[in-house]
Amino acid sequence: MSRLKSLLMNEQGNIAVTAALFMIVLLGVVGLALDGGKIYAEKSSLQKALDASVLGGVQVIASKGEAEAITVAKSLGAKNGHSLDGGTFSTTGKSIKVSQEVKVPLTFARFLGFSEAEVSASAKAIAAPLKKGMRITPIAVEKDSLPHNTELKCENTGKNHGNCGYLAFDGRGASNLKDNIINGVEVSVGELGTVETEPGQKWGPVQDAFETLISRDAGKPHCQSAATADKQCARVIYIVVIDTWEGVKGRDTVNAVGLAAYWLEGMPEKKRVTGKFLKMVIQGDIDESAPDYGLYGVKLVE
Repeated sequence: MSRLKSLLMNEQGNIAVTAALFMIVLLGVVGLALDGGKIYAEKSSLQKALDASVLGGVQVIASKGEAEAITVAKSLGAKNGHSLDGGTFSTTGKSIKVSQEVKVPLTFARFLGFSEAEVSASAKAIAAPLKKGMRITPIAVEKDSLPHNTELKCENTGKNHGNCGYLAFDGRGASNLKDNIINGVEVSVGELGTVETEPGQKWGPVQDAFETLISRDAGKPHCQSAATADKQCARVIYIVVIDTWEGVKGRDTVNAVGLAAYWLEGMPEKKRVTGKFLKMVIQGDIDESAPDYGLYGVKLVE
């Protein structure tokens, strides 16, 4: 009887030891899982911050330069909870990349001799010529007029055989042209290939349309100058770049080769529109191999 009791006590002791060891292992696994979750969360947070920073930085790289793009990227990184002061930046005239490492303090892994873990991430964004965009104005300019010409359209119908730079999008006629100048249309240059012209001066409706756009910016000081205007300004319009008006007669077709941004300064006299071509980033599809006319979209590539 005493021997049986002794065996039972030994078995209970073994179970207790086994249970204790199991609990230690279980706590270790749970602890490592919690530390692993902390590492994963920090990695995800860092990646999102880097993605936001390069997407923001690349939007100003064409117009304001690489140094300003890095400044913008750092600011956005900080707003998303990560200082990028110690990050590694590399830029070109149309791209920005940043890599960053952060240390994550560990809790349970300390018992295994690991006090922290190193997490790294990188992101790269590019700006490339826009091939498809919204709010495109049915106005065409020859590619040779960019980037320095200030005249948007011809002064009389005798030039270019009756064409004053208008295009026929979603219908024809002066009223349709006016509405499309004010509201713009969705245009894909890559799909268009050729675009149809809208001949005639149609100056009354066209003048009304441009005056409407300019008046919408009356309460926006930054829109009053080409140097500070941005995509939020109604007087910044996006127009179609064509090969040439040469040989075009009346209602005809022209070859579309790209898109450009243009700031409307005003109409100093009848049948004349003046302004300035801008470098600008807006939302839309890009084509890295397309000619560069100063209007870009952005894309995260890493």
